Amino acid sequence: MGIFLIFFGWLFIVGSGVYGVLKIKAFNKSGAKEFDKPFLRTMGIGLGVAAVGGILSNIGYALQGKWPIDPGHYVMLLIGAPVFYAAVLAFFVTFYFRYWRTDMADKCRKNNSLVMIVSIPLALFAFLLAGEGMGPYLTYPLVKGFAINNQGWVWLRPDTYTSGGLQIVWYGVLIVGAAVLAYKISDHHFYQKYGRHGIIDTCFLIAFPCGILGARIWYVVGNWNGDVGGIVPFAERFARGEWWSIFAIWEGGLTILGGAVGGILGGVLYMLLKRRYVDIRFAIDAIVPTILLAQAIGRFGNFFNHEVYGNLTMMDQWPLLPTWIKYNMAVSWSGGQPVFDPVSKTIGGVTYTGNMYVPLFLIEALLNFLGYFIIMYLVPKGYGFLAKKITKKEDGGALALAMGDKLGFYLIWYGVVRIIMEPLRDPDFNMGTNGMWSFWNSMVYIILGAVVIVAMQLWAYIRRRKGLPVEMGGYIPEKVVAEGPKEAPVIKKKDDHKNDFAKPASVKKPSDLDKPKPIKRNTDKEEE
Repeated sequence: MGIFLIFFGWLFIVGSGVYGVLKIKAFNKSGAKEFDKPFLRTMGIGLGVAAVGGILSNIGYALQGKWPIDPGHYVMLLIGAPVFYAAVLAFFVTFYFRYWRTDMADKCRKNNSLVMIVSIPLALFAFLLAGEGMGPYLTYPLVKGFAINNQGWVWLRPDTYTSGGLQIVWYGVLIVGAAVLAYKISDHHFYQKYGRHGIIDTCFLIAFPCGILGARIWYVVGNWNGDVGGIVPFAERFARGEWWSIFAIWEGGLTILGGAVGGILGGVLYMLLKRRYVDIRFAIDAIVPTILLAQAIGRFGNFFNHEVYGNLTMMDQWPLLPTWIKYNMAVSWSGGQPVFDPVSKTIGGVTYTGNMYVPLFLIEALLNFLGYFIIMYLVPKGYGFLAKKITKKEDGGALALAMGDKLGFYLIWYGVVRIIMEPLRDPDFNMGTNGMWSFWNSMVYIILGAVVIVAMQLWAYIRRRKGLPVEMGGYIPEKVVAEGPKEAPVIKKKDDHKNDFAKPASVKKPSDLDKPKPIKRNTDKEEE
């Protein structure tokens, strides 16, 4: 009975998603700019089907697992599940219309944006409610992926191992998914400005492996002489002739600090060489803050792998933490449930005691999510408000937010985040022989961020003093615009001063443009 309900529940959930996509395509083909009653009615049916699917699947989980579930947890399960799936579907539908249908009527666009914004906290609340309903009855540690080999279908957990066959782990899925999300959001900013998708396709394909390379290089350099956790020094392995070990990322060993630097450098170099009609500062403002979102999502991969955690602590010291997080961060498990007896270990003369580890992944994820919204939305608004108050000028004068400043704010924010986390980290995971490698790297991030902000401000100031346009390039070549998307593009012309991040002046001289050769294409996606 449980399998039957799970199957039909997910059939309803997936079916509602497919139904929504088909209705959106039909709506776009009609050319309508407002939602009529039939369309709203069909969307309501889709949300209802998703909600029913959520209820069926969760009841199926409870029956299949033979959970001794009490009425209180059942109520949380049955309320949270339908609201979560309906809210997620509503978010994706409204997200599409918010960012890909720029020709919608004003009132319709405002209502659509309101629903999108409300759906985010609603989905989060419903997820936590449903998770708390099933949390005490799940088997721990949670599944980290699956394998298909000579044993058939095998669920992978952090405390179990299997070899051979196809192995898929949530860590890899989350990393790739986070990168795609960052790309999509960045691509949208370019679409808003240039009326065309695909400008940064190749940039993404180059920056992603550059990030992996930078993450590995940073890790190898930081642990060249070993670390406090007892890793075999890379210098020693290299001396033994095991030079290949510096490339063995499958053994673990990537640092986000290095990954961010590598990805940013790779992306910047590509944009400078191949997309010279795009002001590199605009590209930085559009792309770099989304790295925080990718980092936040990627950290959940560490959660499922049960790695890179904090010091020992007691579960009862975290009363607001969801049960499924506390149980999965336990020091050990027995029979699929956490062992609540505390354990102790001494590192560097300091003794730590507890039955779970500090959820370092969650702290960093929340701080990164917060940082993204602060840098993308609050910093520009707060900067503009304070600049007007101080300078008494409508445009903020010399204190106006300069293009490219968001790279500096990103570096400062993430440097501070890492400094906050280092004291909470399990000393076994501290890089360097004295465990201070990450701390000093974070300080470099903060200093470099301040330097970037000063440099971008000076750049903008000098161009204003010389009477040059604030933005260089600023528009896509005519032929490329003409070959852009067919879906109601917002075409930015030379004399269009509107910008998501700044207000550039008109480009007056051909010499300011540094025009690239027109890109010939037949679709709205980039082809190299």
